[in-house]
Amino acid sequence: MIYDFLLGLLLLFGSLGAAGILGVALAAFVQRRSWPYLLVALAVATLFARAAIGVGYMGGWLVPQQHHLLEHGLDVTMSALVIAAVLSANTLSKPIGGETG
Repeated sequence: MIYDFLLGLLLLFGSLGAAGILGVALAAFVQRRSWPYLLVALAVATLFARAAIGVGYMGGWLVPQQHHLLEHGLDVTMSALVIAAVLSANTLSKPIGGETG
């Protein structure tokens, strides 16, 4: 019983933290409008998705196999997005949609 409470509390704080970091990442993307910033924002979004998957598992909407597969899939996705952001930082750093003036 106490384990479920503590896990729920950690998921709550993790979800709020991930949402805050995602907000900052999206604000940075809106300000810079470049591909690397978009890729980093999407990578940070996977942190929020992981928290949502944890909530889904605790709520009984996901079985352990689905939870495990989705979390590791998001790990791979996050890694790929961060690598793509680093590789594209020098080549695709122009604003999306052209110069804004």
